[in-house]
Amino acid sequence: MGNVKIQGLAAGAVLTLGVLAASQHAAAEGSLALLTWEGYSDDLVVAPFTEKTGCVVEPTYVSSNDEIIAKTLASGSATIDLVSPSNDATMTLIDAGAVEPIDKSKLPHLADYFPVFQSPSWLVKDNDLYGVPYGYGFLRLVLDSNVIPDAPASVSVLWDERLKGKLAMWDNLETLYVAARYIGVKDVYNMTDEELQKTRDALIALKPNIRKFWTSDAEFQQLYMQKEVVGGNTTELAVSGLWAQSADSLKEVLPQEGSGGWSDSWMIVKGASENPCVYAWLDWISSPESQALASKLTGYAFANAKSFDMLEPEALALLTKLGTGDPEVQKSISWWQPVPRRGAYLEIWNQVKAETAQ
Repeated sequence: MGNVKIQGLAAGAVLTLGVLAASQHAAAEGSLALLTWEGYSDDLVVAPFTEKTGCVVEPTYVSSNDEIIAKTLASGSATIDLVSPSNDATMTLIDAGAVEPIDKSKLPHLADYFPVFQSPSWLVKDNDLYGVPYGYGFLRLVLDSNVIPDAPASVSVLWDERLKGKLAMWDNLETLYVAARYIGVKDVYNMTDEELQKTRDALIALKPNIRKFWTSDAEFQQLYMQKEVVGGNTTELAVSGLWAQSADSLKEVLPQEGSGGWSDSWMIVKGASENPCVYAWLDWISSPESQALASKLTGYAFANAKSFDMLEPEALALLTKLGTGDPEVQKSISWWQPVPRRGAYLEIWNQVKAETAQ
């Protein structure tokens, strides 16, 4: 996910980790070029891998999925071995022939993945799996219960007149999706012109309630703690960070219309599988030990269900409270998908922001 902020769910939490198991890739050696988000190739995760395999990890960090796509298409395996895009970008790389299918027989840990991540639609084409799911999360709708004590289980609460000038909404197409769900759109990733216009109208109607469009977890937290806003749509890291600051009245609204979800995946750039370090890395990062380390580092949940068993109780309790490890909740999420008419969506979104700024 873009704009990764390294922030553990529980400060000082210590993971209960076993020794890195022996692997068929133990003597891979060489170097590995990653195009990824900050936090996904930190020394906490990389050091045990390099010690076991001899592979030296060389990361290049990105700030957006658009950057991942552009650099992968431009450079290919000449300079990149693996990329870790989010699920609204994966199919673009697959359709472009820029990445190659995964050999699942080389990755035994995939059997321990949550069901929703075993063959997700955003990674499968012609029955081939093109990526290894990694970090994931759900987008959250939160409100101060002191202001709205009777919040319904619906996104419609955002349009409540009591919230005039009191919301912070994400400067992202996810906010467009929220409004689309509000007006009853079933497939928010493939809207017609009529649905887009109605979504625009709904967002314009929401304009009086919006105090600011936020761009980072830290900004949302600051707006809330300084009492400039009483809620909005945000990420799990922002919510957990506020709860850690004793924002006890901040409650999550579980909308009946559904919530969005993101999932990052490691994908092999076409031709890079000849590098023995590629499958050595995929084997390591799909293991529960590795993903538990990554969860400690980033604060995210990860796709291997067994990684949850390796978290300290405090961190596990928070992920449980957030529902990220619940397979039934995972199945209910509207997971991000590629948006074929992204240009039209962005045009509508920019119109909304311009009018909101007046």
